[in-house]
Amino acid sequence: MGSTMTSRPNIVLIMCDQMRWDAAGFAGSSIVQTPHLDRLAASGVCFENAYCASPVCSPARASWLTGLYPHAHLQLRNYGPKRMGEFGGYLPHDRITIGDMLKRAGYRCGIVGPWHLGDDHRPQHGFSDFWCTYRYLGDYPDPLFDYFHTEGVENLYRSGAPGMTQYGNILAFGTITDPRQQRTTWTIDRSLEFVQQQGDDPFFLFASIKDPHPLVLVPPDLPGRYREEDMPLPSSLRDPLDRKPEFQERGKFRIPSTVTDDEFRRMMTYYYALITHIDNQVGRLLNALEGTNTVVAFMSDHGELLGDHGYTEKCLMYEASVRVPCLLSWQNHLPSGFRVTTPLAGVDLMPTLLSFAGQTPETSIDGRSVAGAILDGQEPERQPIFAEIASLDAIYHNANNPDELAAHVMIIDDHWKYVRNRFDIDELYDLKIDPGEMRNIANRPEHQNRITQMRHQIAEMVCRTGPGPYAWCL
Repeated sequence: MGSTMTSRPNIVLIMCDQMRWDAAGFAGSSIVQTPHLDRLAASGVCFENAYCASPVCSPARASWLTGLYPHAHLQLRNYGPKRMGEFGGYLPHDRITIGDMLKRAGYRCGIVGPWHLGDDHRPQHGFSDFWCTYRYLGDYPDPLFDYFHTEGVENLYRSGAPGMTQYGNILAFGTITDPRQQRTTWTIDRSLEFVQQQGDDPFFLFASIKDPHPLVLVPPDLPGRYREEDMPLPSSLRDPLDRKPEFQERGKFRIPSTVTDDEFRRMMTYYYALITHIDNQVGRLLNALEGTNTVVAFMSDHGELLGDHGYTEKCLMYEASVRVPCLLSWQNHLPSGFRVTTPLAGVDLMPTLLSFAGQTPETSIDGRSVAGAILDGQEPERQPIFAEIASLDAIYHNANNPDELAAHVMIIDDHWKYVRNRFDIDELYDLKIDPGEMRNIANRPEHQNRITQMRHQIAEMVCRTGPGPYAWCL
């Protein structure tokens, strides 16, 4: 299973899609059952304050893989087959990913699950040894859907599949009737095929898990583990958004008033049940890696609002949308049970994983490796955290004005969060006294010097590898 004849470790990157940072036992939840991930956290490093570089799938994934913010990698909104060749719609081929680097370093590289960065049917960016992607394939065969057909089980992920429940516009959920119908199970099955291939070279596996992104489909025994009456409704579920940017009042996934508290709690039981299913499946992969020289990273591309500020899904700069779970484990190398409070940026994981393989980025990137610090059991040096995203109109309504593809920038420095909004009022939150981000204090006179300083920090950041489409921040 690779890496047995060399000191270079295997590297397994497990990336979920749309998992809340706090929806796990290791993150402090007394409700969500994640025993396998809890053990992974206990055996390694838990980043308690990890942030994505963009709270939407494709741009966030591109940042995790390249160490660049969106202004530099130019994947500015979600990829779909019709967007190949469009500015901002795919990851340019000349951007260097961790897959490119590790392949050139002699690693056997494979991906299972969504790529979501362009030409998803075509092996690329170093993943030439095992390319097993699904979704976003356009006219090309979809391996997951073909699997359902070959196995003779109904494809519950297709549009209009029966048995789904959806209240208003919140996450649609349902149960499978056959274990073969669940996409995370399929992803781990294929991942095990890759890691069990024999070879002398170390391997890099990118296990891209689409869950718990909707559709929320779970085995029938799991929702019963969660009682609706135990589901804690967010305190900001009915946030009136006073003094907030106007665009937030009309977002696609603003929860309508017709959705009742009981309906929302019912949906939450399925979302948490799906995370337990992810945990069960990841546990299978962790068991297969037991005793090997393997770095394991577990995280999510971005978060899930799950009712915060009256929203589900993501794409806003609130904490639940930009914060993510993030674990690193490397037996006999990384300290056990080490909880890092220093924020980890969505561009820092790529150079950190490269460091474990004895590699450094070939070109200038935005991220920094924290490998040296955490290997020594030390907190990394504290630095500001940034995120960038297109407008909601560009993400959900196909607005094609280039300005719409670079519409919001966030900075977190200590306990202050500032969001510069290109087409609306700005936001400033003091996370120390207002962790729920209910009071936008950007218009208060006493904070204008702070806002000026944070604008300068944003300008310095985008100029480091850009500014690209974020020149408006200068």
